[in-house]
Amino acid sequence: MKKYIAIIVALLLVLPSHAKRRPLNEEKKINEIWARTDMPEFNDFTVKDKYKNEPIIFLAKYDEFIGKMRLVLAGEALPITITKLSRCLVKINDNSAIKSFSEIEYKNYSQTQKSVVGIRIHKQDGSLIELNPNDYIKVGTNLKGKNTKNNVSKIAVPNLQKGDIVDYFIYQELDMLSSKQIEYPLSDFAPIQKYRFHGDITSQYRTQESWYWLPSYIKPKEINDKDKTHLDFELTDIDKQPKEVFNAPYRDEPRLKIWYDKYLTGCSNAPMIKKFSKINRMTKQTEANKINEIISDHAFYYSKIRATTTNEYIKFYNKAFVYLKKYLAQHPNLSEKQIADEVYNYLCFARNGNDISITPDAFWVFFSVMTTKLGLTRTYGIVNNRYAGNWENQLFEESYNSVIKLKDGTCYYPCSNNLPCAIDQPSVYEGMEAILIDAANKPLKYKLCTDYNKLTRKKINITPANKNRSEYVINATLDDTDVNALNIDRTVSILGTDKIDIRKDLGTFQQWDSIMRKHFNITQTYEETAKKNGMDQNLIDQYTAYFELEPYFQKKAFESEAEEYFRNPVKKLQQYNIKSYGLFANQPQFTYTSSTKVGEMVRTAPNSKIVSVGYLLKNLGFSALKKDRKSNIVFNSTAQVIYKISLNIPSGYKVENLSTLESSVTNKCGLFTSTAKVENDKLILSVEWDINNVEYPAQDWNSLLEIFNAYDDLYNKSVVLSK
Repeated sequence: MKKYIAIIVALLLVLPSHAKRRPLNEEKKINEIWARTDMPEFNDFTVKDKYKNEPIIFLAKYDEFIGKMRLVLAGEALPITITKLSRCLVKINDNSAIKSFSEIEYKNYSQTQKSVVGIRIHKQDGSLIELNPNDYIKVGTNLKGKNTKNNVSKIAVPNLQKGDIVDYFIYQELDMLSSKQIEYPLSDFAPIQKYRFHGDITSQYRTQESWYWLPSYIKPKEINDKDKTHLDFELTDIDKQPKEVFNAPYRDEPRLKIWYDKYLTGCSNAPMIKKFSKINRMTKQTEANKINEIISDHAFYYSKIRATTTNEYIKFYNKAFVYLKKYLAQHPNLSEKQIADEVYNYLCFARNGNDISITPDAFWVFFSVMTTKLGLTRTYGIVNNRYAGNWENQLFEESYNSVIKLKDGTCYYPCSNNLPCAIDQPSVYEGMEAILIDAANKPLKYKLCTDYNKLTRKKINITPANKNRSEYVINATLDDTDVNALNIDRTVSILGTDKIDIRKDLGTFQQWDSIMRKHFNITQTYEETAKKNGMDQNLIDQYTAYFELEPYFQKKAFESEAEEYFRNPVKKLQQYNIKSYGLFANQPQFTYTSSTKVGEMVRTAPNSKIVSVGYLLKNLGFSALKKDRKSNIVFNSTAQVIYKISLNIPSGYKVENLSTLESSVTNKCGLFTSTAKVENDKLILSVEWDINNVEYPAQDWNSLLEIFNAYDDLYNKSVVLSK
C-alpha cells in the first residue's frame, strides 16, 4: 500500500504539467450531470444501522440507458447511439476499504466511444472536493484490436480517508453498428442501500429490435410510448454478493440484460436467428404465424444441403453418407436410436480426418439430412435453452436451437462444444418447451406453412437422475512412509451429462481416433486418411508431432484432476488410465482409474489416528452457498452421485465414532444418505446424493440446502482409529 501511495504522489507531481487539455464539451457534460435534480438519493448520506460495521456501503446506485433511433437515409441505416450513465455514492467506513476505491474502473466498448468521468469526495469535515478531469491519473487501459470485451480503463482517486463519501459517475456514448448486449449487475461486493434504473429502450423498427430481461422477482414499471419502452424499477437493501467457491449454475447473480439487434439492411425478412428472439421465454409470446415463419426458415436451412454449400462440403457429405450406408447395411437390426447414434459418431469421427472446418451449423445440417434420408421417424422443431436470460453471457443469441426428437423420446440438439451435436450432453434444453412438427420420415418443406398448422408445444423430458450418474469406487490405505498421507485408488464412472467434459479433459485424440477406426472397421491410419483427403503434409506433421506430446499432456490432466478433486496436496500420481471412453450404447460410461498419494489426510497421536475420511469425497464447496435467495434455481442437469469408499484399518486399531458418519435427508428435491460399517478390517462408507430436477422455484432453496448441508457436514467429518 505504501509503495502504491508513493507512486501516486510521484505521478501527482509529474503528470499535471504534461496533461493534455480535454475538450471543453467533456467539462460541459460533467457540469450538466452534476446539475441534474432528478437523482435526490445522492444527497442522502444516512447509513442504516445494519450497515454501520460494513467496510464499504453503497448509499445509492443509479443506472441509465438511453437508446436513440437514427433515421434511414439513402437506403442505409445509420448507427444506433446508446448513452449509458452509471452513478455511485459510496461510504468508506474502514481503512481496509480505501484501496477498493483508490481506482475507479470502467469498461471500454470501443476505441471510438466517448467516456466522461466525474468524481467528487465529501470529506468528514463537510468540505467537498471535486477532481478536475485534467488531474485524473489514468493508471491503466487496454484497448488492443477490435475485440474490446475485457478492455477497461482505470482512474486513480488519491488521498482517500476513512469516513469519506465518494460520489462518482461514468457517462458513455457508443455507436452500435450491429448487435450488442448490455448487462447491469444488480448486486455488488458491498451492500447497496438504494438502487434505481431508468431506461428508454427503442421499440421495434424495420431495421432494429430490442429486448430486455430481469429476474422474475423484480417487477418493473414499463410504459410503451410509440417508439420507446420506458423501463423503471427501484430496489433497496441489496445484500453484498459473497465470494463464490462453487461456481455452479444455481448461483444467484441478479442482472438486467438489454439486447439491441440492428439489421444490416432494411429488409423485413430478417435473419432467422434474430427471429428466434421473438419467442424467447423472457419476452411476450409471439403470434402463431410468426412461429410458422420461423419453422419454415428452419425447414429450409436444415432439411437439405443448400446450394450455397461449397463443393468441399458436398464432397465431404457424399463420402460420409456412402460410407454410413455401407456400415448400416452390415448391421441391419439397429434401432432408430442406434442408427442416429452411429450417424452422429461417424460425423464426429470423419470431420477430424479432413482438412475442413465443419461448424456446428454445418454438422447439424449433415446430421439432419442423413437421418431424414435413412428414414428415421421423428418430430422436428426448435427448443429454448433454459439458461437463456438466467446467467449465461449471451441472452438472446443462443436462446433457440434445432431439435430432432425420435419416436422413443431421444432428443438431439446442436451445440457449440468440441462435438457439435449433443448426444452425451442434451440437458441444457431439458424441461424447456419445444415447438415441434411431426416430420415423420419425410424432409421438411420450405415455405409451405400449411405443413405447420398443427404445431405442438411440448416440454422436453427430463432425464432421470440415475441416467446422469457419477460413481466413485475408492480404496484408501495409510501410507507406510508418511504418517500424514493416504494412498488412494479411485475408479470413476461417469454416465450422462458430465461425460463429454471429463472425456475431453482426460482423453487423447489418438485413443479416441483408434477406438472409432476399430468400431467402423477402418484400416487406414489417421495420416493415410488425411493424405487421401488432401490435407497438407505440413499440417499432417503438426498433428503427428502433437500426438507424440499427448501422453505428457494426459499425465498433467490427470494430475490436475486429482488436485481439483482433493483440494489437498497430491504428492504423487502413481497410476492412471482410461478403461472406457463411453462412446457406444454397449459401453455408455466413461471410466477412468488413478492411484495417488494425498497428504494432510491423517493426524497421529500416541494411541490413535484421526483420519479425514470426509475428504475422500470430492470437495464441492457447498459451505460457500448463500442461505437465502429470491431467484429460481437452475441446474446443469439432474444428478446422482454415488461413493463406495473403503479404508483399511491398521492391525490393532478400531473405529471409535462410526455412527457420526451416518445421515439421511430425503425431500421433494432429492436425497442425501450415508451409511458406515466395519467389515473384514475395513471401514466401508456408502454415500449417495441425488438432485431430481433441473429447475426449482426460490421457495425450494431450503430443501436443496438440506441436501447440500448434509454433504458438507459429512465432508468435514473424521474418524478416530484407536488402539
